[in-house]
Amino acid sequence: MLTRFLLFCLAVLLASGPAFADSVYTVNVDTSSLLGTSAQLAFDLIDGGGSSNTVTLTDFSTDGTLGSVFPTGLVSGALPGTVTLADSPGSFFNEYLTDMTLGTTFSFTLDATTNGPDPLSVPDALSVFLLDPSTGLPLYTTSDPTGSDSLLTLNIDGTPEGDLGVYASTVGAAIAGSGSASTVPEPHTAVLLAGGFVFLVWRLQRSRPHRRKLS
Repeated sequence: MLTRFLLFCLAVLLASGPAFADSVYTVNVDTSSLLGTSAQLAFDLIDGGGSSNTVTLTDFSTDGTLGSVFPTGLVSGALPGTVTLADSPGSFFNEYLTDMTLGTTFSFTLDATTNGPDPLSVPDALSVFLLDPSTGLPLYTTSDPTGSDSLLTLNIDGTPEGDLGVYASTVGAAIAGSGSASTVPEPHTAVLLAGGFVFLVWRLQRSRPHRRKLS
């Protein structure tokens, strides 16, 4: 009987496949065409609804220069160290924003929990932007279908890898440990349009120059 039980447990483990706790991506951004440009690098985590999620940024590297930091919401840490963004029902918009003089490249590892949204909600979403510090708006247009001009957006839809869209040819993203950059499919249009309009309005409101500096 014990043998049959152990064999049953083994069969369940083999059938279930590997366990995924987080979506982990390595991201590289080529900024050689903007060498020496003053910019702001923004990581924005939007609460879509339902279970909360946490995004952790590690292994940040650049040949550019980081400057002052302006956090909003549930944000801790500072680049090039570990930065954590979290969302909750009371914290819709959570942003790590840092001044930056661009070099030729920057890279980081993105690690997100995978709690999906409620049935009538949109996924939590992490978007990355390069902004003009004088206006707070994106430095250049991308193929982001929401019109927000993000470099990339990870919709945390409850699947092991999430729903990642990359919207600039200068950005490479790969599942951590895959060994090479991958072609990442763009997120489903319905999901993007459901949350994109609200996010775009919020971004435009945030383009005002007043920021809270992290001392």
